[in-house]
Amino acid sequence: MRTLAARDRSATEVRRRLEGCGTDAVAVEATLRRLRDLGYLNDERFAATYAEAAARKGHGSERVRAELEQRDVDASITERAIAAAFADECELAERALKRQHKTLPTTAAERAKAARFLLGRGFPEAVVLAIIGQGC
Repeated sequence: MRTLAARDRSATEVRRRLEGCGTDAVAVEATLRRLRDLGYLNDERFAATYAEAAARKGHGSERVRAELEQRDVDASITERAIAAAFADECELAERALKRQHKTLPTTAAERAKAARFLLGRGFPEAVVLAIIGQGC
């Protein structure tokens, strides 16, 4: 319970934690079922919260997709969470870029640096190219 008290976690994270403590498989499944029934464990809520927090921090959808995949969140749940949190990803990317650089890049070297920054933050290449070329 303490594991879920701090923040939402995916079912896989909780499963791994229980298995790491030496809990047998039957007890792990029973615990996961009970936590789902009580509403303490919900992958959809976890993915939505995770995606929203990442968007606020200036991370892109590609990064969130990869991180949720690592946590074994179902792909359809991941896509719904990303669609909701990154509805206007161009605006999120511009905001992240403006936090890093006071003005939009003008020279080729500045544009390359800005592109590397945004790609490193996990924004899709199409979004980065649109911002660098001001197509958003």
